[in-house]
Amino acid sequence: MIPPAPALPASRRRPLLVWLAVMAFALAALGAAFWHYRQRQAETFAEGATLHRILSQRVDQHDAHLTSLAALTQIADPPPLDAIGQVATSIKRFYPRIVEVDLIDLMHEDKAGLLGGETPPPSAYTAARGSTAILTLAPLPAQERLMLLKRVPATAGAQYIIVVQLDVRRLIEAERVPPGRSRIQLTFEGLPLLFAPPMEGLFSVTYAAPLASRTQPLYLEVEHPIGLADLFVWNELLLLALLIAMAAYAADRLIAARQAAKEAGARAVLATQDARLAHASRVNAMGELASGIAHELTQPLTAILSQCQAGQRLAARDVLDRPALQAAFEASARNAKRAGDILGRLRAWVTKGQPSVEDVDLVATVGDVVQMIGQERESLSVEILIRPERPVIVVRADRVQMEQVIFNLIRNGLDALRCVAHAGRITIWVGVTGGQAEIHVIDNGPGLDPATAARLFEPFFTTKPEGMGLGLSLCTTLIERVGGAIEARNAEGGGAEFVVRLPLAHARLAETRATEWPREAAE
Repeated sequence: MIPPAPALPASRRRPLLVWLAVMAFALAALGAAFWHYRQRQAETFAEGATLHRILSQRVDQHDAHLTSLAALTQIADPPPLDAIGQVATSIKRFYPRIVEVDLIDLMHEDKAGLLGGETPPPSAYTAARGSTAILTLAPLPAQERLMLLKRVPATAGAQYIIVVQLDVRRLIEAERVPPGRSRIQLTFEGLPLLFAPPMEGLFSVTYAAPLASRTQPLYLEVEHPIGLADLFVWNELLLLALLIAMAAYAADRLIAARQAAKEAGARAVLATQDARLAHASRVNAMGELASGIAHELTQPLTAILSQCQAGQRLAARDVLDRPALQAAFEASARNAKRAGDILGRLRAWVTKGQPSVEDVDLVATVGDVVQMIGQERESLSVEILIRPERPVIVVRADRVQMEQVIFNLIRNGLDALRCVAHAGRITIWVGVTGGQAEIHVIDNGPGLDPATAARLFEPFFTTKPEGMGLGLSLCTTLIERVGGAIEARNAEGGGAEFVVRLPLAHARLAETRATEWPREAAE
């Protein structure tokens, strides 16, 4: 079975989530920028296609105007200038981009137009005389104008030339291309026909295509610059950052909740295993205590026997001493109850059940455990001294588990004294220090070496050939379960000292135990 991966602590998990959130934000911002770029590209292509269609239609209109004027010029000889002028005036009125219409007679030296308009520039004559084409385009970049020169009749030796001047800026006017947003350029044979300053931006998207006209080979370019403001919309970035931050926070909470659930499950499994180990330890200890049960019950049974015999003697007298007889019965009852308590604790020790937290008097519990272990103590000739600081010290714990902890600590002391040459002694001090109850189990054995002391509470670590290494580990678990702590050290006078610290409970048993303790001790 593959073990589960260890959970990341919050100190490492949160920086990782922050890094992932930053990377997710960067990727989302780049994705949004690419989407805005494609959107601007599509808009630029749509605007360029719209303007291209409009300009193609307008240059076709120029061909139609030139054809109409050429037809009027050939009606009579000389041409009807009044009719031609009226048509030219109507054309300029309805088509503002056509700023000048005139007729030039190439047979006269006078270079003025026959319609009385603005004198055509010399480049018009030069272009007209030097070209044999029926229709000639003469750009005027400085004026942002374009001249259309059409021969009438449509021969290389034609006498008349119709001159139409176009305002290029008015030619490219289009409602669907917002002014100032795009850079529009119209060129003729690579020569720009209008001044279009470059626009600032990181890069640009360009639509370029020649106009759909065979007579007017003009080339259209629509350039849309793209800057940071086009790629990154701050409102969107703020919303993305907020959403990613919320997702990272939710992921952190979810991971923390799952880790807490796993830890709770692990603690539950460990608690179950501890309960099983505690039960196994109690059963194992019960085998060792079986030989001591008879000794523990001998004292109360002997007391009961002596009190019953005394009662028989008192009852056989002629004069009945009722107070003495009553005292004998009470003493018998107390000792019988004491024997029952001993059996009850022994039975509870080996019964597998859930811990029951109650008020536990540590002084009385220590005394009970010492009585239970009495036979083994006597076989080793070890003296056990109980030195309580107070008659009653109450904690909240499970009585059976506290007895098991004290029993294990006393047994460890007895095992340490098996091989000593001097008289063995175990001192058990029970008191209160710093608001906590303390139990000190001190033996005068060989003590603890540093290597052993460092691993003493590890599971399955033992220095006994027949030991399992679970006793002190189990004691640690049982003590920590009720908020306490346990430690081991070398005593000042030699030997080992185990210290158990437990939080104090209320002392509601103090008054009762304070009156019963001297009497039970005397008995």
